[in-house]
Amino acid sequence: MSNVFRLEQLIQRIRSLDKDVEDLRRIRARLPANRSFTPGLQVAFDRHINDILNQKISLEELEVESLPEDLLNEIASVDVATASRISVDREKKEYDLSAEDKRVLEFLRAMPKTEVHLHMEACISKETLAGMLARNRIEYDDEQLNKLYKFSNLQEFIKLFLFIIDSIKTPDDFELVFQNLRDYMNANNVRYGEVFLAPSRMIQNGLDFSEIAETLDRLSRECRLAGGPDIRYLIDVSRTFGPENASKNLQRVLSNAKSSIIGIGLGGAELMGPARDYKDVFAQAQAEGLRTVAHAGEDDGPWSIRDTVEVLKAERIGHGTSAIQDPSLMELIKKKKIPIEICLTSNIFTGKYVRREKDHPVRRYYDDGLICTVNTDDPEIFNVTLTDEYFKLYKSLDFTISEIVDLCRQGVYATFQKNPAGMWNDFKPQIETLRKKYAV
Repeated sequence: MSNVFRLEQLIQRIRSLDKDVEDLRRIRARLPANRSFTPGLQVAFDRHINDILNQKISLEELEVESLPEDLLNEIASVDVATASRISVDREKKEYDLSAEDKRVLEFLRAMPKTEVHLHMEACISKETLAGMLARNRIEYDDEQLNKLYKFSNLQEFIKLFLFIIDSIKTPDDFELVFQNLRDYMNANNVRYGEVFLAPSRMIQNGLDFSEIAETLDRLSRECRLAGGPDIRYLIDVSRTFGPENASKNLQRVLSNAKSSIIGIGLGGAELMGPARDYKDVFAQAQAEGLRTVAHAGEDDGPWSIRDTVEVLKAERIGHGTSAIQDPSLMELIKKKKIPIEICLTSNIFTGKYVRREKDHPVRRYYDDGLICTVNTDDPEIFNVTLTDEYFKLYKSLDFTISEIVDLCRQGVYATFQKNPAGMWNDFKPQIETLRKKYAV
């Protein structure tokens, strides 16, 4: 009985912290605009709100044995955020599929799609990795690779990602990587994709960026001419290596202009540096006509997203999960019509702000009129496909088929493709035909 009593006190404390956050946000919203002291006060409020949310996280992560089911449901109802972690099983969730579910899944697989948040390095399958290792005469064994792909925490995830990057030894290795990417897109009928490539570690390993750029541009062009998906690239100016390295990557892009390399993206570890540190890099990229996107709100609070919007003036937000904490920020994103690159499964894996599919803020974002795109982020690493992502929205977040088609439309118009209206006019009748075929 005493355990239950303590647990009820814990729930009350979490609710109290929620109320504190709500009150602070309300006061913050009343700060006068355009005053010299306003920005400093806004940052102070944001950081105090974050401190409270971190307290809440520490309480939510306390382990309790033999938790009564009614109290478990009550805790879940007040859960908003979790600490960063990667501890989710890579095995795909098995749904009990009805006949209708199966028709929906087939429809989603056949539906023409776009994807704009996809890391090329994370499209490398275990089989492709083995092929690269053999090609470069690097000794390995199957058990080692199997173990790498069965990660269960953040450290093991990073180990796998770095192992993949370090296995790319020559520009010719991108032949295998690109084929993996192309096969993935074909299998999910992804007609157009904007793919991130992070070159910093590859360059440190001795690869030449100009050769990488030439190879990728050729592969993209050959794919399009052969009737395959249209694949464009966003070069990562990663936080992980700091602003100076980010500027160097931008200069590499500018010195190696290719039609398939359309812009830059700010990726890397979000907590290693605020977005505002990359203002000059983004300003130069935009002045040179490059498109700009940034990961934000994946592992940091809503102020990270606000900096991305107001300081970097990024054209899309990668993840944006923590925007749900700041209604005024959501309104700003809506007003500026900035698309959010939703990566549902990835956000569950990293686990900073959402633990369960049904709790993902994409449902709220969509209902409130924000532009949302559906993406996988790291498909081979997280063992997920774009078809899976759409199905999870249908199965766990109650998106109707018409809403899913609308998300597909939003995804088309959120791309940097030169004629999105033309692409959607091509997609739309195909989707209508597919809906009739699968009776959905």
